[in-house]
Amino acid sequence: MKTRILITIGLFLPALVFGRQGDSTLSLQEVYDEVQSNYPVSEKQDLQQKITALKDQIARSGIFPEISLHADATYQSEVTTLPFSNPGITTPELSKDHYSISMEVSQPIYDGGLTNSRRKFTSGESEVEDSRVEVTMWEIRSQAEQVYFGILNLQKRQATVSVLMQDLEEQLESVQTKVKNGVMLPGSAMVLKAELLKVRQSHLQFQYEIKAAYEVLGELMGRQIKAQPNLSLPKIDLNKIEELEITRPELKLFEARSQVFDLKQDLTLTDRNPKISAFAKGAYGRPGFNVFDDDLHPYWMVGVRASWSFRNWDNAGKQVEVEKLQQKKVRLDEQAFLIGVRAELAEISKRIEQSQEQMILDEQILELREQVAEEKKNQLEQGVITATEYISELNQEAQARLNVEIRKLQLIQYQIEYLTKKGISWN
Repeated sequence: MKTRILITIGLFLPALVFGRQGDSTLSLQEVYDEVQSNYPVSEKQDLQQKITALKDQIARSGIFPEISLHADATYQSEVTTLPFSNPGITTPELSKDHYSISMEVSQPIYDGGLTNSRRKFTSGESEVEDSRVEVTMWEIRSQAEQVYFGILNLQKRQATVSVLMQDLEEQLESVQTKVKNGVMLPGSAMVLKAELLKVRQSHLQFQYEIKAAYEVLGELMGRQIKAQPNLSLPKIDLNKIEELEITRPELKLFEARSQVFDLKQDLTLTDRNPKISAFAKGAYGRPGFNVFDDDLHPYWMVGVRASWSFRNWDNAGKQVEVEKLQQKKVRLDEQAFLIGVRAELAEISKRIEQSQEQMILDEQILELREQVAEEKKNQLEQGVITATEYISELNQEAQARLNVEIRKLQLIQYQIEYLTKKGISWN
């Protein structure tokens, strides 16, 4: 009876048996939150916002006046001369060295919607980068889940070993008393003691594996876990979950990439539109607009300029077709991704059903193993069987009990994995 109580305590309240340092509890949702807040990749979203703001400022600069400065100093082999000469008329002699410094101000009047298209395209690129970060964070979240349940799995195994160790210590004490009284041979005590040392080895191994797993979890959470907290099992309700749509962040990324190609098509089409701007130019140098004025002097010009590239017009349609083909590739990637996710969901769903059915058989097996182990214990105390036979059956019972607990844990893990694979938060 004492062993059964210890088994129950060991498996359902593992912290009491492990002698863990921390009294705090860490939930899976808290792990998610800390991964989201502290993992270095999450900072990329803040950086992307700054990048987008700067790119938007660059794009908006297209509507502001453009100021350019020019300076020239040249020497040429010949200058303009008059083709005739008359007596008494002095022909001006032009200098072969020319100088000018000028400033031109150009104000766009109509850019064909190019500035607005560039701003939208910049915003679309930012959404793509944000979606990439969300995809990465979802992958890290999945890794954290695996480590979280890995720790719980190790704890269940360590709990089983702890109970087995307790049971062996009790039987060793009982056998040693009988050996001392001459009722039982010393070999039985030696077999039990050797098995006890072996079990203690396993217990120590689990202790170090759990410590290492907590360190990995701490790395993913962005902090050091000094005192090992109790990990709580989430409560799962899968009712109507299968009816919900897949909402993985990858789908948002596919959509953002597709929209970028739409925006790029708009940008290509607007780039072929004519551009109209007003300009003013002032300069100081020689010669000016009057080539016969060979003195340094100021001169200026104002006007309206229109430009239209026939090459852009010709190539725009081809470039738009390229973008449409690229967009189709993205949609094909999305379809392939959904097929893969649905296949994985079907596999996990079957695992959930299988675990639920196997749990019933595990309970029946455990009940039988408990009865046999109790019978072997009485036979050992009566000297009917050897310690080796008893240990063999005790290990079978411990394994059956572990199977029950691991199966329960696996069922919850499969349910969490199903939700994560579908892109749904379990809470």
